[in-house]
Amino acid sequence: LNLLPGDVVEMVGTVGPFGTTMQIAPITINNLGNYEGLGLPASLLDAVPITTSDANMDMGNGTVQVNWNNLAALRGQYVSMSGVSVVQRDISSSRPDWLVSSDNAATVMNNYDTSLRVRNDRSDYSTTLFNPRTGEDGDFVPPPPGSRLNMYGFITNNGDDPFNVGLPGGAILSINVMEDADIMITESPPIVDDPEKPSFVPGSDPLDITATITPDPSRTVVRAELKYTTSESSDTTTVTGTNTSGNDWTFQIPVQADGVFVTYWIEAEDSEGGVSESSDQTTRFITAGITNVSQIQETGDGGPGDSPFRNAVVDMDLNVTVQSDPADSWGFFSVQDDAGMAAWSGVLIDDADVAASAAIGDQLNITNAEIVEVFGVTVLQNVTATNNGAGTAIGHKVVGTDVLQDPGISEAHEGMQLRFENVTMVNSDTGFGECSFSSDGTEDNAVEMDDASGGISSSFCADTFDDNNVVGYIQGTWWFSFGEYKLIPSGPADIGVVTGVEGDELPEGFALEQNYPNPFNPSTTIRFALDSSGPVQLQVYDLLGRQVATIVDREMTSGPHTVSFDGASLASGMYIYRLSAGKQIETRTMTLLK
Repeated sequence: LNLLPGDVVEMVGTVGPFGTTMQIAPITINNLGNYEGLGLPASLLDAVPITTSDANMDMGNGTVQVNWNNLAALRGQYVSMSGVSVVQRDISSSRPDWLVSSDNAATVMNNYDTSLRVRNDRSDYSTTLFNPRTGEDGDFVPPPPGSRLNMYGFITNNGDDPFNVGLPGGAILSINVMEDADIMITESPPIVDDPEKPSFVPGSDPLDITATITPDPSRTVVRAELKYTTSESSDTTTVTGTNTSGNDWTFQIPVQADGVFVTYWIEAEDSEGGVSESSDQTTRFITAGITNVSQIQETGDGGPGDSPFRNAVVDMDLNVTVQSDPADSWGFFSVQDDAGMAAWSGVLIDDADVAASAAIGDQLNITNAEIVEVFGVTVLQNVTATNNGAGTAIGHKVVGTDVLQDPGISEAHEGMQLRFENVTMVNSDTGFGECSFSSDGTEDNAVEMDDASGGISSSFCADTFDDNNVVGYIQGTWWFSFGEYKLIPSGPADIGVVTGVEGDELPEGFALEQNYPNPFNPSTTIRFALDSSGPVQLQVYDLLGRQVATIVDREMTSGPHTVSFDGASLASGMYIYRLSAGKQIETRTMTLLK
């Protein structure tokens, strides 16, 4: 249509309700031209100035109701409101809700998100037709409570009442902001920077926290408080801040018992009642310093999350065993410090100098390291360590994939060596060189195997397995990337052979199954099915296309068949085996490892 503000149109269509809002479904639209060319006044484009009380009446006890005297004049009207305050918002979903008021919350209006500029769940919509928010725009976040603004929009009665202020529920008029420029912030509550996170391990002294709180130039900070909870108590404790200079404030958290986690945040209020909060931070009090891996890895609530010492460079006294190959081109290697393989006892190291002189089983004493989060995985970098010589690796902890569906249990095993036995390949090619398997053969309990290690090629899964293959074992480092916990084997030795097929029945017709075990040494089993009797050939070729063995070359009856192949005379490597019967041909690959 290419319509612009100010165009005058003639519509023919059907008028009907959409919920409690009337709308027209056009059949024809005729653009008559711009209002200026038709001699119409410019005032047609002016917004009607209103207050929230013009739209909704004060019903007492924080409730409102449609101002019925103005309903006919306002519904569908383009309006403006000046100097309104944001009194409440909810940004917990992709469709944020917020309330504004012209009279200190005696009456309020909510914004309804007809426009895709004020919601975050339609980024896949056409930018030509709908103007949704895209990655370049970032998410829409309503102004925080205490902000003052001028705003424009259309009035509707959608029955939308996210804060339950309508009496009865839904009996409230809403404003519909349409464009980014329809919201003009004139004053805002104080800006509270995230509080400082300690660069050390808190111990036997109170913890001083600093933060910067910047008020709007027309306002002053009248209250600044640090609030905190601990792993021993969910009750919120409040500490009053001290304004040391300018916008700088300090707060002090009292000494906590050994091992206690503290989660804290800053709340500030200005002279106009605007309130802002920082995001929260977590740290942990450890009286004698870090002496075991669990003190680095454990989270305050036992679930997924960062180390309480994220981004800190700290002294420690860790005696750990090297568990995976430091020479792996993956760049990380795992260490553990508990022979019983308890949860939280593993962590990854990313340090080329330490890796250069270490091997599996070596005993390291780590005295200093930087604790960082790499895509959600806790890692030690810039490590100071002494290698006390060779020892014995702790080994792999045997678990089931079903147990690790609990995010807290998965988080507790991050950085550890895990082993899964007699697993079923649920999907032999999930993309990007990965595959998924489970202990019970179900997709619900499956975990991913990642090809991040230099010892596993990106085509290993797809070349080696078929869906429903039963594999003797898969082991490696438990890891997290792209929103999922995953296993990273170091190489083929961490992956057992195919021992069978789940639902072990050949399909009807002509079919060639994956050999098992695979990889094999020196013999393996191949199953196939024929849909008719006749001459059959089953031959083996190397990757250059040279025939190296003939397994079958004879007349065979229709139905399922099982044959064995002995590769003792062949060199290690990948081979192609081909089944041909008349014009029907099927090929697969198998791997001989001696």
